Amino acid sequence: MTIAAVLTGDLIDSQGVEDTQDYINQLRDALQQLQAVCPFQYELYRGDGFQLTLDVAADAVRCAVLLRAALIAASPEHERYDARIAVGIGQAAAVNRYGEAFVLSGQGLDTMKKDSLGLFTHDASLLDRLELPTAFAARVIEQWTRVEAQTWWLHATLAVSQKALAEHMDKAQVTVHKALQRAEAALMDRYLARSREWIQELTDD
Repeated sequence: MTIAAVLTGDLIDSQGVEDTQDYINQLRDALQQLQAVCPFQYELYRGDGFQLTLDVAADAVRCAVLLRAALIAASPEHERYDARIAVGIGQAAAVNRYGEAFVLSGQGLDTMKKDSLGLFTHDASLLDRLELPTAFAARVIEQWTRVEAQTWWLHATLAVSQKALAEHMDKAQVTVHKALQRAEAALMDRYLARSREWIQELTDD
């Protein structure tokens, strides 16, 4: 048994959008894009539900935020695509897809009523460090517009200067800068970097 990370989630208001199938298709596309950034195995279920098993546990929180960014960025005009995601960190045997991380993630999602991002682990130190900043990060993501989510996604995955990012997006650098400011990109980057460090400490023990 090793420390593993599992993300369990579902699409928010999947039956309330104009085109539910497009919503599900965008989830599939987002997962395909994301696999190149933080590798994982995944399953889709109940139409709008999904579960990801990360190859690298330390990538868990970053992967969750990137998935939400990709979905929000794919939203059609006047609608919002997004997902609730429960991050489970714990022991698991990847071969049979069972163990603490799977249970924590699945049960964690069931307890998330109004929350859109949650961390679930039996490690008290990790929970103490990450629970509150994760709640803050969730509130930031919930305020992202489609443009802000798209800009942050490219900022996070391309890892280039704002000038290069602006050229890639064919936008003025000041426009990209303001979008990243509104998205609280600097704070989100710090949160994800520390999250990775703290989860890595647990896996190294």
